[in-house]
Amino acid sequence: MTFPQTGFCTLLLTLGYLTSYGQSSNQTVNISNIKSNKGNIMIGWYNSEASYNERNNPIFKKLVPVNQQREITITFDDVPAGKYAISLFLDENGNKKMDTNFLGIPKEQYGFSNNIIPATRAANFGEAAFELKDKPTKISIRLK
Repeated sequence: MTFPQTGFCTLLLTLGYLTSYGQSSNQTVNISNIKSNKGNIMIGWYNSEASYNERNNPIFKKLVPVNQQREITITFDDVPAGKYAISLFLDENGNKKMDTNFLGIPKEQYGFSNNIIPATRAANFGEAAFELKDKPTKISIRLK
């Protein structure tokens, strides 16, 4: 007599898993402390430590003109629930890369999710990572 109940519970669990799997939502990233009147914000979302470390294959990316704004809000549509880290920089001269001095110190503003800014290096995936549910979220990043 318990078999039908077990089967029914398994069916409910499976249906619950299938309806929650793959759900996505729109996500908003607010970028503040923009000090330049020109250039583009180059923003990338990463879902693994390997892709984050390489910084050349984001799963979501955008290039957004600054146009003399001190703060910009960017919307990403249909982002699935999961674990992500965001890395961004202000490309002032339009060469689509982070410019650094001879010591490797960035010349352009940059930022990471969770507003992690280590003193002598870029934030790693674990520091910048956050868990995204299937509901809209506002992520705030302050440029350094």
